[in-house]
Amino acid sequence: MTETQECSCGETFENCAFWSEIKERVMQRVTEKCLETNTTEFRFFKNRKLHTAASKIYQFGLLNHFPKAILPFSNKMEELQRFNQILVEEILKLEGNTTFLVSSKIIDQALFLSQIEAFDFYVIWLARDPRAQVFSTLKYHDWTIEFATQKWIEEMDENAHVLQRMGIKHTFLQYEKLCRTPEKEIQRILEFANLDASKFSLDFRSQTQHIMGNRSMRLGKDAKIEERKDWQQKLKKSDIATIERMTANYQEYYSV
Repeated sequence: MTETQECSCGETFENCAFWSEIKERVMQRVTEKCLETNTTEFRFFKNRKLHTAASKIYQFGLLNHFPKAILPFSNKMEELQRFNQILVEEILKLEGNTTFLVSSKIIDQALFLSQIEAFDFYVIWLARDPRAQVFSTLKYHDWTIEFATQKWIEEMDENAHVLQRMGIKHTFLQYEKLCRTPEKEIQRILEFANLDASKFSLDFRSQTQHIMGNRSMRLGKDAKIEERKDWQQKLKKSDIATIERMTANYQEYYSV
């Protein structure tokens, strides 16, 4: 059993009472068929290439405001959206809450979730200084500085296009500001989403959590928010200059 299979409460997901209850509740409202693909990631097909093609086709129609009746793969999308709605509803019922937070690193999931009419949907667009983000990306990909920077530019442009084109309620949150003044930034986010900011606390480990994803965070003990600045020492000056040159028109993403 690996740590990635553990819930943040300390139990394995299989033995966690919370997730076992959620599974039972959800499966009473859906069929096994809808679990043939990864529903929370809105997977159209198991095959990665087929899924990517279908997703891009569906997004094109959605972003160009095609009538839902003629959108390709609309039946599958309705099935995926229904599952996600049911999952959120059952989690909120069990916890006695009305607000649900989901994290994603790609805009696709936000786009598809935003189309669920039952949700009052808000996006918090968390972005990092391009120099820091490119450095982080290079830890996981054998890319050149130029290619990694271009990928960052394309991602930021796509995010802005989707949010504006679809009129999705959103606010921009800079990673560096969140690390430096977390109380101020989180209170601003709560106010943006029309939530009560008076009960906010950074002491998120004072109560039991049932978190999926982000292994080091959910299983760790550290509650301190710390800005990572290792890019300043580890990136070559020439690489920093390249990133700054390529992102000269994206100054709003830079930290002070």
